[in-house]
Parts: sequence; structure tokens; C-alpha cells
Amino acid sequence: MKRVVFVISAILMVASLAAARSVAERVDSLMQTRYNVDEPGAAVLIMKGDSVLVERYYGIADMETRCPITDTTTFNIASISKQFTVVGALMLQQQGILDVNTPVGDFYPEFTADFWKIVTLKHLASQSSGIPDSRDRSSRERMIYANDSVSMSYFPQVKELLFAPGEYYDYVNPTFLLIADVIEKITGKNFVDYQQEMIFDKSGMMSTYYFNPDVTPLCQSHGYVPDSNGKWHEKDYGEETFFATRPDGGIYSTVKDLARWEQALEANAILNDSLLELAYTPVVSVTDSHLCDYQRRPNTYYAMGWFVDKTSGFPTKVYHTGDNGGYQAYLAKYPSENLFIAVLENRNDKDRWSMALEIDRILKECGALLGGD
Repeated sequence: MKRVVFVISAILMVASLAAARSVAERVDSLMQTRYNVDEPGAAVLIMKGDSVLVERYYGIADMETRCPITDTTTFNIASISKQFTVVGALMLQQQGILDVNTPVGDFYPEFTADFWKIVTLKHLASQSSGIPDSRDRSSRERMIYANDSVSMSYFPQVKELLFAPGEYYDYVNPTFLLIADVIEKITGKNFVDYQQEMIFDKSGMMSTYYFNPDVTPLCQSHGYVPDSNGKWHEKDYGEETFFATRPDGGIYSTVKDLARWEQALEANAILNDSLLELAYTPVVSVTDSHLCDYQRRPNTYYAMGWFVDKTSGFPTKVYHTGDNGGYQAYLAKYPSENLFIAVLENRNDKDRWSMALEIDRILKECGALLGGD
């Protein structure tokens, strides 16, 4: 009997290894057609449980120095940063010193409009607050270099909401700065220091950091945009907005560190199961929004710092995208399958969603991704 069990286990192991090789070969083939070796490219990592199925690096991190993209290359992950801000707040809820259902006005008595008494931190975190992004855009230079405090300065002047809180999805960046500011008010710590201590350090994310205009780490990539003649132009801090604000899009990371982030979440090293489930639970339909088309596609919702995709035939996908300057990023997970996908690119000229769908198809055909909900 023991021999039979051993033989079956060996057969399953061989089949699993063959499936993993197939995933790696097919994903690599997909990426080889997407990136040229002498152009900006990407870092790609796919992991199931603790097993790495794909880890590949393509193209150039810095077109001036010709430094290649490697496992130490950091990319701006743009709006993927939002989930870290949300988790920072939920960690305070886990400690019993914050409730995300608290109205924003409780923290800002200077915000005198009545709606601040009903807009909660959860509304901010779920892109359903109704607060408009009415920042002063009269100066391009001001927008490029606007830091957190400058980008938040318009809130007291907001007179009315676009819709009742929780009614619709409208993707707004600066509302996440309010969440970060509340974290500072409660902890008495600088937001960046708090996130470093409570999230990056606890997750083992030693190569992850918030953008600092005065510091350029050696392994930091640049984002690029091609012109009509195929010439690459740097487009990051100094050329595009949002790099100077941190809670909504200011993190730089590697695919390996993002895998560590996923492992820390799954191991409940950061949040307990109930709060993690809260973060992943859909709050508002993206599909039905008439106000915003960012990620608007069928069967899509926004939770708290994560999009949720409930496409028929697939398990529920929890993901986020990031777009800033020449960077675009994709971070996804299938929680029921313990499957993780990260693609960080320092170019923005390739269609991301078609790539994501093709990766899903490969994973399903190779048996790494099973049936739907």
C-alpha cells in the first residue's frame, strides 16, 4: 500500500513539475514577443503557494546607462500603492484604535461642509466617496511637483459631492492622502516611517520604499514613452504628475518584494483573516459606473484598495493596476488558488489587459488555475 501511495505521489509531482515548466515556457514566449532586449521592458513573477512558476526579466532599466532589468530593479508601482495605505489603516483597526466606518469629519473639524459627517474612511478606500478631484490644474509645473500637503489643500473648499457616498465608483487619487493623514494623526508618526516599520519591515520588503525626490537608489529604473519614430523619452519625476505624492502612488518595489507582500498577507503576518476579507470584499460596482472608465469592464468591482474581478469560468481575482508616466504595473491574486501574478513595466505602450488575460489563459490551460466560482 505504501508503495502505491509513493508511486501516485511521484506521478503527481512529475505532472506538477511538467505543468510548471509549461507555464514558464509559455509565459516567457509571450513576453519575448512583447519586449525587445534593447528597449525598456519588465519584471515578471508568478507564484503558486511558495512555488515560483515564472521569474523572468526583460529589457533595459535605464536607457542612458543601458543597465538591464534584474531581480533588484525597482519600479514605480503607481496606484498599487493604494492597497498599502488601506492596509496601514486596517492595521490600526486591528489594534482597536481606528474604525474605517468613522466619518472623515471626525478627524477634520475644519472641514465644515455637512457631507464630511457621512463620508467615511471606507468610502475613501473604496473609491465611492463622491468627493470630486477638483485640484487646481492651472499650472502643469505645480501639478508635477505637488506633494501630499499641496495635493490635499483643496479639500476644505469642496462644496458638494458628485453623488451620495457609496452610490457609485469614481476613481480619485487624493482621497488616499486623507487616509494617510489620519494614520499620522492617530499614531503621531510620519506616514512613510509608519509604513516602513509596520508593513515593509514586517513583510521582509527590504528593497521597497516611497519616492523621495532627493534620493535615487542605484537599482531604480526609469519610466519611458516612445515617440512616433520609436525614440524613447524618459517620463517619470519631473516629467509627469503623481510621483511626488506617496499614499496614492509613490511606492517603488521589485517583483520579489511584492511576492513577499503577498506571502505576508496570506500568512496573516499583517492582518487577520476577517480584516483581509473586508479589504477584498466588493463595495461598489465598477462596471455600472457612469462617472469613470478606469478599469471599467464587465464583472468588475472595487473593494478597499483592490479591484475584484468575478468573470464566469474563473475564480475571483483580486488585483490592482498602476499607471504613472512611463510605468505601468499589474498585481493580481486568485486567493482561492493561492496564485499570485506580478508584472512591472517601465514602458506604457503595450496593452496590459490583453496580456493579463493571456497569462490567465496559460495558467488555466496548464492546470495552475482551476475552475471558476
